[in-house]
Amino acid sequence: MTDTKTPPNPPDWNSDAALRARILDRAKTITTDIIDRLTVAVADLTDGKHFAALGALDGIERELTTVRSILLLLS
Repeated sequence: MTDTKTPPNPPDWNSDAALRARILDRAKTITTDIIDRLTVAVADLTDGKHFAALGALDGIERELTTVRSILLLLS
């Protein structure tokens, strides 16, 4: 593989559309993590592992608040 001599173009963070897309990507990432953690909590509860479910849910309120704040930035 050969290296290119041209540096990559930096993203245009000055445009509103680019900033909006970046904010939405962050919200999607956090939301996906929340869903994964809820799935783990459901599996733990199904297996009767109540303390494990508590561990999966630990801090989830903070992540929900973060997503809510991110989405409010876009409104």
